[in-house]
Amino acid sequence: MNKHQYEKNNNSNYSLRTLALTCTAVSALLMGCGGSSSDRSLDEHADADIDTPGRLAIYDQDNASIKVMDLNSKSILSSYSLPGEAPRLYASPNSRYAVVIQRSDDLVSFVDSGFYTEDHGDHMHDFVVDPSFLSFSLSASMPTHYSSHEDFSVVFFDGLVDGITSSVSILTDSGIGSGQVMAELTLANNMHGVAKLIEDQLFVTYRDPLITDTVLPAAVERYSFDGGSLRFEDRYVEECPLLHGSAATDEFITFGCGDGVLVINLTNTSYPATKLDNPETLMADKRIGSLYSHPDVTEFVGIAGNQIYVIDPTNVAAPYQELLLPDGVSRIGQGFDAHGEVFYVLGDDGKLYLFKVESDWSSLDPVAVAASVGDDDLSPAVTISQAEEKLFVLNTNGQQIIEVDSATGAIQRTIDLDFTASGLVWVGLGEHHDH
Repeated sequence: MNKHQYEKNNNSNYSLRTLALTCTAVSALLMGCGGSSSDRSLDEHADADIDTPGRLAIYDQDNASIKVMDLNSKSILSSYSLPGEAPRLYASPNSRYAVVIQRSDDLVSFVDSGFYTEDHGDHMHDFVVDPSFLSFSLSASMPTHYSSHEDFSVVFFDGLVDGITSSVSILTDSGIGSGQVMAELTLANNMHGVAKLIEDQLFVTYRDPLITDTVLPAAVERYSFDGGSLRFEDRYVEECPLLHGSAATDEFITFGCGDGVLVINLTNTSYPATKLDNPETLMADKRIGSLYSHPDVTEFVGIAGNQIYVIDPTNVAAPYQELLLPDGVSRIGQGFDAHGEVFYVLGDDGKLYLFKVESDWSSLDPVAVAASVGDDDLSPAVTISQAEEKLFVLNTNGQQIIEVDSATGAIQRTIDLDFTASGLVWVGLGEHHDH
């Protein structure tokens, strides 16, 4: 695996790596392969508000390509060759772009959904054009953790190669469209770390160079962000050994530690940190290593193997509430729905377990939405619509997508594929575009 350092570029301090793309003829005529925030719909006088269920960006492992599907017609609108490893797919902060991360290829690419919104002064106007694969990309060592909060997303590059340190890139939808990184930060050494931008504060993991028995960091640093540059402010004295996983609301940011959860209070201008010890019911040799949050939910959800904990950072005396899965069921995927009303867990038995947040995290009856996972099956993947109360579950055979009502678990429809998919992400006009 050939790792490399950043190559400088006059405009963005990044080298832009152009992929060989196969665009549809219509897409090429309308947009080429680049796309930008200046693209226009075919009908400038169409309704200002577009009612759409959005699109899915899907990785076709049979043909090593990214396909974009229209959810109204269930048709494939475009397909783009994607050399290299199978990617992990995420949505950009405002859901316009699919973020395509190929860790071992040192590459982050972007697919434009074709949906965007412009401010026309007296009203907001939605547009839709053909999707496209952008020529803009990020190329640095081992992009791993990706997170979004409000209008910003952060990519953390692990480095993990002798002489190549970790780094951070801050992105916005408008910056992706114009081929620009909002800000970048090069760290002192490498680590399997994470960074999160909350308003004007960037929280970044820190690994002391004296730590040589693990690549996991053990502390957190804070930088101020002025919209274009970053300035170091503080390194927290509260330790977080074997740090892995982070999540944030507007009030708190949390980090998973080997010995508990580090909580930083965002409502206090000094951003103080406290430490929650691991829950008493945590199994031996386990730790909370993944955290989930939603802007409309006070609590966090922490994952420790197959144990699931609701974490209330305001309740220091009893911060944990355990959510139970049936014996023998292992979790495959989990997360909040678009409105934060439900936390879902997809089990390896093919059932969806739904927990109602506002009803003290009570559980609904599990719903079978996919086949159980066998030794040779693909792991089911789940993505969330930001426009409707919908989940899209990729079945274990990789050839069927199940559309699910996220509030009830009821199956709405199934979409058959004529290829084998191993990942998907929803893109389109989310609730952020409401007028």
